Amino acid sequence: MSSRKHGLIGIFQSLDTTLSALRRLRDSGLRVEKVYSPARTEEITSLMESRPSPVRYFTLAGGITGILFGYGLASFAALKWGFIVWGKPPVVFVPYVIVSFEFCILFAVFATLLGIAIHTRLPRFRLPVEYDPRFSRDHYGVVVHCEEEEKGRIREMLLQAGAAEVKEIRPE
Repeated sequence: MSSRKHGLIGIFQSLDTTLSALRRLRDSGLRVEKVYSPARTEEITSLMESRPSPVRYFTLAGGITGILFGYGLASFAALKWGFIVWGKPPVVFVPYVIVSFEFCILFAVFATLLGIAIHTRLPRFRLPVEYDPRFSRDHYGVVVHCEEEEKGRIREMLLQAGAAEVKEIRPE
């Protein structure tokens, strides 16, 4: 697992040097694990290899569950209390669409919030070992996990790209 490997974190003072390091690392075939930034920037996001968020599956599952729950609740209520109107059957589809839609939205929102909490690992009780408080103010951090024999080459790449400091990350 990559979290058990040793790694390096390059600390940069400007966005330009951070972007330069990301390009160099990407061009050399290395995978950047994380980038710490004081603010979200589109340039960093475009250079990172990102996958679609799995939270969308939580939303889909919540929406489908909401539709089934809403239709089931309306059908149960109609059968339980015998809502027979003008001789029509108590369980029909069209009148229950609104109830199903409302529960679809409600369950999808709750499932999305649950998915976000799970995939962002909230609540986080302790910070990652590589985190530096300067990343919340004015510095940038680039985390690269690597094998022991690659450390020298990656350290040189980070320093040539303009890193003010390169620290070693030890596995926990």
